[in-house]
Amino acid sequence: MIVEFMDSVAGTHVYVNPAYVVTLRPDPADPTRVTLVKLEDGETIRVRGGHREVANKLASRSLG
Repeated sequence: MIVEFMDSVAGTHVYVNPAYVVTLRPDPADPTRVTLVKLEDGETIRVRGGHREVANKLASRSLG
């Protein structure tokens, strides 16, 4: 299932398939509000939301 986030740089919606997420971690510049999501193809997206919030959203959607 696809999960919708807000790109913190472009200010647009981005849609992520949890199956393609390799890692996620807090953005060092704003660790409580922005998360770095690294995808299988090497692309890194900065999305709005704390890393735990983003992880929970990805996990809940990947389980169905």
